[in-house]
Amino acid sequence: MADTTVSTDTAPIAPPISTTTTNSPASTGTTAPAVTTAPTVATAPTGKKARKRNDDNEAIVSCMRAWNYTYKKGRAEDLSDYQAEKAANEAYLRAAPPLRGYKNICDFIACINFGSMTGIVRQFEAEHFLANAKLALSAVLRKPKPLSSEPRPLGRPPKSAPPNPPEQEEIK
Repeated sequence: MADTTVSTDTAPIAPPISTTTTNSPASTGTTAPAVTTAPTVATAPTGKKARKRNDDNEAIVSCMRAWNYTYKKGRAEDLSDYQAEKAANEAYLRAAPPLRGYKNICDFIACINFGSMTGIVRQFEAEHFLANAKLALSAVLRKPKPLSSEPRPLGRPPKSAPPNPPEQEEIK
């Protein structure tokens, strides 16, 4: 059975359960139940391993790339795990998109949520960042629509003629 230990400074992550079995009754000739094993976790929220990026969202990929680069650079410069992780967490936040425009705000929210779930952003920080994103999003959604490029005519608009009644057939 695979050894899956989690250090005390990391948040637990539930790994996916694989469908491969070990000690199946058919292969060993015994009647013992099959045991499914979970693969070792590929992403650790903290520690010496580089974090795995999320390929679904380019903003998250960009933030994770900044985190991984800064963490590896810090460890190469003989910084402690804590110092390298702290520098990487700051780089992650600097790589988050600015709160300008609907798509950037949505990407910012995705980065902060991902960072909060993986332990990069602390919970109380995430609450403040998401409150700012909420304000920015409401401002973007309430922004008035731009006027057309044609100049508006001066004065009152002309009265429109009443609609023409349908033509009646002449009775002879």
